[in-house]
Amino acid sequence: MTPIPNRTIYLACDGFGQDLLNAVKTHLEQNHHVKVEDLGCDTYYDAAAHVSKAITKTHPKDGTSTSTSTSTNDERGEKLGMLFCGTGMGVGIVANKFAGIRAAPCENVTAARCARAVNDSNVLCIGQLVTEPEAAKKIVDEFLSQKFISQPHGEDGKPLSWWNGGVEQFLSTSMEGVTRVEQEALDQGIPKVSS
Repeated sequence: MTPIPNRTIYLACDGFGQDLLNAVKTHLEQNHHVKVEDLGCDTYYDAAAHVSKAITKTHPKDGTSTSTSTSTNDERGEKLGMLFCGTGMGVGIVANKFAGIRAAPCENVTAARCARAVNDSNVLCIGQLVTEPEAAKKIVDEFLSQKFISQPHGEDGKPLSWWNGGVEQFLSTSMEGVTRVEQEALDQGIPKVSS
């Protein structure tokens, strides 16, 4: 794996995801050049909150919140999260309540690649009850190696056929659109948790 400077991975789980978190943590420490911070085991909603708050903390260099930045994860000191529960869905639902969090439950490598390539996802959610440890390690590897607005590949390693210049053009401004819609929701009184 190519090292990514200043990349921190925050991990947390509920009781259904503890063993998978441990397997992925060991895998990250042994195979990736990243800083790993294990935020522990808690309820699924508190685990999601711990990781989301860690990611959305104020950026130390310029005082701006990383959650409101329209720059991609790859353009700044990257903070990513990984959450583990029974299915990956509960932690993902709660994490997405935090401004600036783009949590994606992924059950295969294609979903993990697309979560990063299309959505610039910053939190990977995996379910221990539906994902074996070896499959989870592959999902993690692909999540970490895929770049935003970069053609993802399928399970067979071939580039996905639907990717084209129009997709890339759309994605080049999509994070601004996401930020705008998020702000509109806040302005309309739709509650969004901020850290």
